Amino acid sequence: MEVRCNDQQYWCDTELELPTVCVACGGVVLELVYTGLEDYEEGVPGTWSMLRCKACHSLSLSPRPTRAAVFKAYRSYYTHLSPVEENRTYEGTSLAWRLAGGYLRRRFGIKSGMSLSVGDLIVRLLLPLRLQMDYLYRHLPLRPGRLLDIGCGNGAFLLRAQAAGWDVEGVEPDAVAGGQARAHGLAVFEGDIADFVPADRYDVITLAHVIEHLHDPSAMLRVCADLLRPGGMLWIATPNIESTGYRLFAAAWQPLEIPRHLVMPSPMALANMLRDAGFVDIDFVRRGRGSRKRFDASNQRALALGLPMRSTLFWSTLVDMHASCSAFGAEEIVVMARRPGIAA
Repeated sequence: MEVRCNDQQYWCDTELELPTVCVACGGVVLELVYTGLEDYEEGVPGTWSMLRCKACHSLSLSPRPTRAAVFKAYRSYYTHLSPVEENRTYEGTSLAWRLAGGYLRRRFGIKSGMSLSVGDLIVRLLLPLRLQMDYLYRHLPLRPGRLLDIGCGNGAFLLRAQAAGWDVEGVEPDAVAGGQARAHGLAVFEGDIADFVPADRYDVITLAHVIEHLHDPSAMLRVCADLLRPGGMLWIATPNIESTGYRLFAAAWQPLEIPRHLVMPSPMALANMLRDAGFVDIDFVRRGRGSRKRFDASNQRALALGLPMRSTLFWSTLVDMHASCSAFGAEEIVVMARRPGIAA
C-alpha cells in the first residue's frame, strides 16, 4: 500500500536519504552536477539532483528513495505489456526479417519457418545489424543450458531465450509484470532476489537495465556469482554515462530516468565491481544499432526543459556506427563476465 505523510506531501522525510559515498566505488567526494530534475516519464512528484563521484565518475541520485519507499518511484511501466505483443516488434514476414531469421537460426538456434539461409551471410556482413541481433538475444552461447533473468519484467526476453532452447527462469519484484510472464507459462519468482531459492545453479544470468535501479549493485553482483555454475556467464546492460547522447543532452538525457535510476556506474567502476565480486574474463562488447529510441526520448525531455534538441537521424546514425566499432560508443554499456572455474 502507498504510504503518504499527508494530502499535500508525496514523499515523507523518512522515505528519502542523501548518499554520502559512491555506491559504485566507495568514493567519498561527490560533486553536484544537476539540480531541479523532474520525472518526465511517469510524473512521480519531487525534484532531484545528480552527484558525480570524483574518483570513478559514476552518477548517483540525491536524494534517493529508501529501500522501503522506492516502490513509490514506479507508477506504470512498459513491462506491464504482454510479452508476446512486445516480441512482435522483433518479428515479421518481410524479406528483411526472413534474412535476419537465417542469421538467428545459425547463431542462436532459433527454429523459424520464416527464415532464409542466405540471410546468415548477409547479416554477418551488415555489422550494425548483426550486433543488434546479438544484443536482442543477449549474446547467448549456442549450446543451451539453464538461464536466469533477474528483473525479467513481463518475460519477453525469457520467451526469446526459450525459443532458442534454454531452460529459463526469472525474478521480478513487480507483481503486474511478473503476472504477465507467468500468464504465458514462464517460471517467474515475484519478489526480491534475496528471497529467491533456486533449484540449481545457472549457466547464464542476465541483468538488462537492472543495476542502475539498485541501492547496492555490488551486492547483486555477488549474488549472481553465487548463483552461477563454475564457468557460468553474467550478462549486463546499463546506461553509458560516457556516451555521445549524455554529452549532447546532459540533464535532458533520457537514461537518467529520475528518480528510478539510483546509480549509474562508469565503465571503469562497473569493471572494478565485477572483479571485486569475483568475476573474470570481463568483456565489454559492441552494441551496434539501437540509439534512435534514446535520442527520440531525450529530445522530448529537452523540449520539456527548454534545452536544445538534436537531429535524431544524424546523431543516432553516427552513434550506431561508433557503437559498431567500439564497445564504449553506444548509449548503453554491454558487458559479459565469467565466474571462475570450468563449465561442466
